[in-house]
Amino acid sequence: KSFIAEVKTEGSTVITKEDKRLSVDPEEGHFLEAGGKQDFMLVNTTYTPIAVKIKCSNNAQYKVMPVYLAIDKGQISTLTVTRASGPAKNDKLVAAYCPMEGVKDPKEAIAKYESKGKKCQIIRIMLKVVNAEDFAVPDPSREAVS
Repeated sequence: KSFIAEVKTEGSTVITKEDKRLSVDPEEGHFLEAGGKQDFMLVNTTYTPIAVKIKCSNNAQYKVMPVYLAIDKGQISTLTVTRASGPAKNDKLVAAYCPMEGVKDPKEAIAKYESKGKKCQIIRIMLKVVNAEDFAVPDPSREAVS
């Protein structure tokens, strides 16, 4: 699902493109069974500020900082996800977001938006547990010499 971006021209509104509003990099997280930490960049690709709330499918294993974010137009915010040691299980984060309308606090903006009967847009971020070998950086001293 995405918002429709509108561009106003003299006397009329023209719909020009779909606008996803929020971009996440990387699109999924990779963690070791022993735990770890990963940063994600959240990019507001619109011309208006947005409010974001992060929800997690496994709050016992994962901690997210911050839970609420306000991201100004065209700006980037960093989301830090920390996984505690525990059994391998794939989980997910959901970033629910909406336009900031007349308030500065993202928690208040989302509550106000939803109180009007509107649903926030969402983007899913998969959190996968991988083997240590998947994280290994090749050692140049072990490269085959030709």
